[in-house]
Amino acid sequence: MQPGDFWMVEDRVRVCFIGCGRHSMESLQPAVALIPQIEYTAACDLIEERAKEAVRRFGAKRWYTDYERMIDEESPDAVIIVGPPQMHEEVGISCLKKGLNVFMEKPPSLTLEGARRICEAMKASGRICMVGTHWRHMPVHRALKKISEGGGLGEIFRLEATYLAPDTMGAWGQPFAWGFMLNQAIHPMDCLQFLGGRVVEVEARGVIVEGRKFAISANLQFASGAIGSLVLGGCSPIFYERIGVQGVEGWAEAEQFKRLKYVRRGGWIESSDPTAIQTIIFEHGSHYRGVSRPGYVEELEYFAQCILSGAHPHADAEDAYYALKTLDAIIKSIDSGERVRVN
Repeated sequence: MQPGDFWMVEDRVRVCFIGCGRHSMESLQPAVALIPQIEYTAACDLIEERAKEAVRRFGAKRWYTDYERMIDEESPDAVIIVGPPQMHEEVGISCLKKGLNVFMEKPPSLTLEGARRICEAMKASGRICMVGTHWRHMPVHRALKKISEGGGLGEIFRLEATYLAPDTMGAWGQPFAWGFMLNQAIHPMDCLQFLGGRVVEVEARGVIVEGRKFAISANLQFASGAIGSLVLGGCSPIFYERIGVQGVEGWAEAEQFKRLKYVRRGGWIESSDPTAIQTIIFEHGSHYRGVSRPGYVEELEYFAQCILSGAHPHADAEDAYYALKTLDAIIKSIDSGERVRVN
């Protein structure tokens, strides 16, 4: 390649967007322009002006207000569905039955039963169905995964996550606790699964008053034998995130989506020693790769790569379903005061 040459890719995934609302237009559609493996063919929204705006701003070739007509006329390889959970479930299953690869935003459904139906449709279709739990695709969390899987921490025996969010009532008309789980807690729960595997048992306590306070503290037992904790706070003035992984050889943690700290086990180092180096810190800006938050470009890039390579992705419908099952178990533990198994 000579200076001034453009990086070209021969194989591209023809993608149509279904849903051109705020999140789609602010986070996901801008990301597509940064992914050379994706060819943005058409956009669809029930509101004509939104679909037209997607064409104008992000380079979609055509616009529609009927997604089934769009699929029939465009014959895409994949669709990206961004809307309310009921739409994710209904349209997602329909598109899988049509033989399309599907990326849907989280949550996949308002109910566990709906999320299970999406899993069944995915398996029956033989196609990819990814869910937009973008935390696991963020560079700091990928780095955390690489350190822990690469032996940098030794045997993993503890994981923890803390997450605060502003929600003061249940999203999508749901009770406060379940609405918070669907809208917010699915992110740290999925990231813990990404780093430590699936959770098999939970024990939780909570203080939940809609509009005033929301606090949950849950102890987790992972199938691997590791233990963990998930601390959630609603009604918060800020978003705050921290995820940590502890092994017999070290500790690593990600904070605020952009800062990674990694400490190896060793002898005690006095803080007054000017030559001491015991912590590695990585940090990037919050507008990583030019999109509002890290993870959006990476998750869609990974979606396209899996379609082109034929690989089955992590962050699929089953991962999202299991995260929701674990969060449901946490609510049941709070209500009963007992430990709850995650089947």
